[in-house]
Amino acid sequence: MSIPNSFVRVPAGAFIYGPEETYERLEQCPPPKPRQTLELDEFWIAATPVTYQQWKTFLDETGFVWRGNWWANRGDWRRRYKMVNTYPPEMANYPIVDVSQADAFTYCEWFSKKIGQRCTLPTEEQWEKAARGTAGRTYPWGEQHPRPELQWQKKFPVGPETYLYSLIVRPRRELARCGWYWRNGVPLPIGAIPENISPYGCLDMAGNIWEWTTSLYNPNLPSFHVVKGGSWGYTVHHTKTFVRSACSVTTPSAEYRAQGTGFRLVINPRVSL
Repeated sequence: MSIPNSFVRVPAGAFIYGPEETYERLEQCPPPKPRQTLELDEFWIAATPVTYQQWKTFLDETGFVWRGNWWANRGDWRRRYKMVNTYPPEMANYPIVDVSQADAFTYCEWFSKKIGQRCTLPTEEQWEKAARGTAGRTYPWGEQHPRPELQWQKKFPVGPETYLYSLIVRPRRELARCGWYWRNGVPLPIGAIPENISPYGCLDMAGNIWEWTTSLYNPNLPSFHVVKGGSWGYTVHHTKTFVRSACSVTTPSAEYRAQGTGFRLVINPRVSL
């Protein structure tokens, strides 16, 4: 079996999962699972999220009618990350955003045919193992807080204090792009923070963008799925590998799009085309 070199192997075996933490949509959230040891089969996961350039190639080759929007770091202090009308070439190496889960699955089908391997989105458990390894790391790199000066930040929602702080104070240390207010924050190109790497070699699994999984946020809500990783416009607390969220519990995942949500691919070698 030939796996593209853009994927990294996560071997079969046990890893530490949890304890699950959730900060929003708590009324719909099931009871959090405790820290525990889980077993997973071998899988391969993309080292990076899908980028703007890769998404554009997909659109060009398939003619897929995407109902999302292009975004670019072209704004000013009032809104730095701005919607634009056409593909912004300077964003080629940034993670694509504004894609629904259904959009992501369509990309998976296209890419599967290109490489001759079944690609899909990771489960919550696969994503978490790929991000933290087997020893239960809090962050992909270990235990160091991504932005120590922002430990005071409210978990959800953030308020004007975060907006004003982001306008005035630059990060002392930024191991993950996170903690910014959504009006004056921007994402980073993939791999821009070399320390933000998991034990298996996955980049940017803390912060920058939320990533879709196939796991349900609540078994009683079959249209809403877990996203992992936090994003540039969410708090520093959301970058912990065991934090889970749902982008929405009003707009189904198949239709939900936002400027902070993207995806990466996974290959399960036991599943054929």
